[in-house]
Amino acid sequence: MDEFGSPLGRFGTTVRLFSLVDQLPKDQQLILLKQLLGERITQHLYKLVLEMTGDQRQRLFEQLIESPPEPTEVTTINLDEDDSPMRQIHRKACHLRAVCVLDAATFDGTITDISTVGMFIKTERSFPAGKPIRISCRLPGLEKALIFSGETIRSEPTGIGIRLNGLRPEQERAIRAFIHNR
Repeated sequence: MDEFGSPLGRFGTTVRLFSLVDQLPKDQQLILLKQLLGERITQHLYKLVLEMTGDQRQRLFEQLIESPPEPTEVTTINLDEDDSPMRQIHRKACHLRAVCVLDAATFDGTITDISTVGMFIKTERSFPAGKPIRISCRLPGLEKALIFSGETIRSEPTGIGIRLNGLRPEQERAIRAFIHNR
């Protein structure tokens, strides 16, 4: 039996996940894929390009030269245990300077995406999950920097994932405005 009581044993969860993923609409599958790949998306794109034929690579090259992709709002799926699964969260790809304080150390980083529940900060520093952090950044259009409290939820070679805690209403409004109006 697996953790869900399935008689399929250790593969029961995998079989159920395959079934659930198969039932998702394609746009939801893409959202899930983006979230699962995280910062490794470029590596996977490179692998896909290498698997293409020469003609396919040439067509892709021409398409990217003619109309390069513009930054867009990204919707991700929240897989955190303490929130309802599959809830959509609007994120914004960005490049914002951040000053962070964690374990009495201050360091600079770059916020590469932000939402009302979290952000990813590009930094060479690494920290274990569950560490409290304070982040100061100025969103475009605001006169003053905002100071956020949160905790690290993951650390990768390229940076740290942060879950924001206790956003004040004006902070949440500022993030939402940044996501929808940029």
